[in-house]
Amino acid sequence: MKLRSTILAMAIAAGMLSGACSSTSPSGTGGTVGTGGNSGTGGTDNSCANTPNVTACGGVVTGTWTAAPSCLKVSGELDLQATFGTTCVKGKISGSLTVSGTWTAKADGTFVDDTTTKGTEYLELGSECKILSQAPVTCEKIGTVMAGSYYETASCTDAPGGGCKCTGVVNQKGSMGVVAAAPNTSGNYTTGSNAITITDDDSKYSYCVSGTKLTVTPQTTLPTLTGTIVLESGSSGTGGSGSGGKGGSSGTGGAVATGGAGVTGGAGGAPRTGGSGGGTSTGGSTNPGTRTEGPCDIYAAATTPCGAAYSTVRALSKSYTGFLYQIRIGSSATNTGTGGTLKDIGMTDDGYVDAAAVDAACAGTICTIATLYDQSGNKNDLVRGSAGPKGNGTRSGENDYESIANTHPVMAGGHKVYGLYMEQYQGYRTPLNVKGKGISSGNTAQGIYELADGTHYGTQCCWDFGSVSPDPSRYVTMNTLFFGTGFWGTGAPSGPWFMGDFEGGVWAGGSSSTPGANSMNPSMKVAFAFGVLHTPVGKYALRMADAATATDLITAYDGNIPSGKTWGNAGGIALGIRGDNSNNSFGTFYEGAMTNGSPTNATDLLILKNIQAVGYKKQ
Repeated sequence: MKLRSTILAMAIAAGMLSGACSSTSPSGTGGTVGTGGNSGTGGTDNSCANTPNVTACGGVVTGTWTAAPSCLKVSGELDLQATFGTTCVKGKISGSLTVSGTWTAKADGTFVDDTTTKGTEYLELGSECKILSQAPVTCEKIGTVMAGSYYETASCTDAPGGGCKCTGVVNQKGSMGVVAAAPNTSGNYTTGSNAITITDDDSKYSYCVSGTKLTVTPQTTLPTLTGTIVLESGSSGTGGSGSGGKGGSSGTGGAVATGGAGVTGGAGGAPRTGGSGGGTSTGGSTNPGTRTEGPCDIYAAATTPCGAAYSTVRALSKSYTGFLYQIRIGSSATNTGTGGTLKDIGMTDDGYVDAAAVDAACAGTICTIATLYDQSGNKNDLVRGSAGPKGNGTRSGENDYESIANTHPVMAGGHKVYGLYMEQYQGYRTPLNVKGKGISSGNTAQGIYELADGTHYGTQCCWDFGSVSPDPSRYVTMNTLFFGTGFWGTGAPSGPWFMGDFEGGVWAGGSSSTPGANSMNPSMKVAFAFGVLHTPVGKYALRMADAATATDLITAYDGNIPSGKTWGNAGGIALGIRGDNSNNSFGTFYEGAMTNGSPTNATDLLILKNIQAVGYKKQ
C-alpha cells in the first residue's frame, strides 16, 4: 500500500472521533468538562486541545507496548477526493481520537497491531461535493458512501449554502491512531530519523522510547493530528472515564487508534509486446488439451457470440489457445507500469492459468498485470486505463495503475489460480482512441456477465465492466455492469449490488431518470458473485446469483431503459473504472464477457452452471 492512500486514510481516521477524548483524560482520572454541544448530538471536546506532540528521540521499539489513555486531536482539512472520490477537493474536519490495545514490534522488522480507534468526526462539505461524474448526488447518499467505507456509521444532512454537514463514527482495529479503509493489523516496519515507518503503506510516526514508555504521534497533513499516543511496556494500559460536555455523551474509556492503509498498484500498461524499460519473454502452455466448453461456446451456440472475453483464471472457450494475460516482472516499486520484463502467461492443458509460471517469475520481486488478453478472437486487449477529466476523484486525471499479479490465489478446476485483485486507482481499458472490434456498436443489443469476489468491493465510483467511450474525456451513454455500492441507486440493505452504470448515475433498477432504491436487487456479499446485464434496445435487465449455491438467477429488474437514455456502445471497453476514468473504487475480477446481442435467461443459467462446474473455492 502506498503513501497516496495512506494520507487519505489518515485523513478519514483523524476525523472520526470528535467527543471521543472526553471519555478518557490523559491521567486516566477523569474527563474535561465541556461547555456546549453540536445541535444536541455530541459535546465539543477540548480535552485534546493542548496535548503536545511527542518530542521525538528514537530508541529501540522491539517488544509489546500497551496503550495508556491517549488522545489525538483532529483538525484542518480532509482530502475528500482521495477519501470518498467526490468532485470537491477538500472539506473542513474536526474531532478527536482515542487509542487502546497493544502494538508489538518484532526484532525481524515485522509488527502486530492490536489497537483500536474509536470516536466521532464532523465534516463540512461544500455544495460542489454534490456533483459526481456530471451527476447530482444527495447529502444522504454521500453519508451512505461514508458509512460503507471508513466509518462504522455515518450520516449527512443538508447545510446552509447548499453543502452538507456530516457525522461519522469509527470503530477500527489496526493502523494505530490513523483510520483507513484497509487498516494494517500486521506488516513490516523500519525505524530511523526518530520515526517509525510502516513500510506496507509508508505511514510514519514520530516516536521516543524512554524507560518503559513508547510515545508516538502520527505524521499526517490532511487532516492534522496532534497529541501523543502513550504506550507502556508490560502495562495494562487501561484508563479512567470522564464526562462529556453539555449536549455531549459520557465517555467510556480509552480506545485504540488505527491507521491509514494505502493503495497498491501503479500506473502504466503494456501492449502485447514490448514495454517501457523492459523486454518480453513468454511462458506457459497454450496447448488446448482436453477441454470442456466455456461461456463463449455457450454464447456462440445461442447466437449471441462473445465480442470480448477476459479471465485471469481459465480459457472461456474450449478452442482458445492464446495467452490469458501478460505480467510485468520487476515493476517499479510504486507499480507505475514501467520497467521490468514482460512475460505472457499461458495455460495448463485443461485450460487453467499456469500459476506455477507466475510464482516462478514473481518470486522475490513485484509483478503486475500489464495486459488482459481478449479471448474472443477480436484482439480487444485491455491495458492500464488512460487519464480522464480531473475532479472525479484524486487520480481520475492521471493514468491508472496496474494491479499486482499474485495477490489473490483461489482454487478453480482443482488448480491454484489468481484472480485480478484490484485496488483504488487501478483500472484497465482498451487503448486510448482505439475502437474495439466485433462488439456491439451504437444503439444495439448487448449482454455482459461477470464473476467477482463479493467480499472485496468499493463504495465509490466506479468499479465497472463494459462498454465506454474510447476517449475518457468524451462522455457517452455507457453500458456497463457496476459492482459495489455508490452515490446513486441502491438495492436491498447491506450491499454490494450488481447495478447498471449508464452515465450520469448508477441504476439498481427502474426507468426513472434519477436512480433510486430497488429492494428486489439483493446484496451479493458472497465469495463468488455472478452478475448479468442485458441491454436490448430500449430496455435493460439486471440478474445475479451466488455462484456457490444458486440453482437459478434472481431477476432484480427487467424493463425500460432510464428516461432520456439511448445505448451508446461507442467502442471502448473498461474494467474497474468508469468511462471518464473515475477510478476511486475497487474489486476482484475472475472472468467476464461482453456479447453481441442480448442473451436469454436460459442462456444465463447455462453460464452459471458452467461456472459452477469449475468449482471455484477460496483457499
